[in-house]
Amino acid sequence: MIRGLSPAPGAWFEFEGKRIKALHARLGQGRGAPGEALDDALLIACGEGAVRLTLVQREGRAPMQAADFLRGQAVSAGAQLS
Repeated sequence: MIRGLSPAPGAWFEFEGKRIKALHARLGQGRGAPGEALDDALLIACGEGAVRLTLVQREGRAPMQAADFLRGQAVSAGAQLS
């Protein structure tokens, strides 16, 4: 869905009341409830399998690598992204 919805309307999620666009991801390994962070490096469960977010964009900000995003906004394993 991330590539299929790019550039508009875009794939996004909400975390701690902020909307964040998912601009690029790659397949990852893991299982969990859809939207659950499986680690602290943006590996997100998708029901079947998982994706590792690599490029994200906060509202009103420029796109940034996931590592840069995580320096300012920690997403711990077990967090739920909606």
